[in-house]
Amino acid sequence: MGLLRAGGIALGVGLLLVVAGAAGLSAYGWRPAIDPVDPPAAASFDPALVETGAELAAIGNCATCHTAPGGKPFAGGLALPTPFGTIYSTNITPDPETGIGRWPEAAFQRAMREGVDRAGRHLYPAFPYDHFTLVSDADNQALYAFLMTRQPVQARAPANDLPWPLNQRFVLAGWKLLFLQPGPLKPDPAH
Repeated sequence: MGLLRAGGIALGVGLLLVVAGAAGLSAYGWRPAIDPVDPPAAASFDPALVETGAELAAIGNCATCHTAPGGKPFAGGLALPTPFGTIYSTNITPDPETGIGRWPEAAFQRAMREGVDRAGRHLYPAFPYDHFTLVSDADNQALYAFLMTRQPVQARAPANDLPWPLNQRFVLAGWKLLFLQPGPLKPDPAH
């Protein structure tokens, strides 16, 4: 009888730890939405900043992942097969409904640094924010200016095709806890 009682206590403690861990991961992973803005006018961006952003977008090869075969540049929809399922790239044109047109620069910076979209959803690391976190604020500002001056394209990416639990974005908070080292590159004056 005592053995059954000890087993019940151990099971109860185990379940309590699982529930507490899930609650902690949910709390750690929660990110608030950033309020949408009216799309900024393309003419509001400094042409030199846009030119720098164009160079950075070319270096970062943004169009390769954010352009489906036969699709419009930066309109997303490219299938990215992974061992876990297929992820589709998003529309990063300034379209206000299906792209990033209503994203303030702060939301763009957060996506690049933390892998979280404007609505507060975690992004899959197929978008290599674990590397982009090292990009300077000034370079992100230039990329934002470049993207916001592209032609808006109304194109909604297909839904990702991932099995449960990988299709639950809060799971990415655990991945980030283990693998993401956020923060911009800190220049080393000795090099």
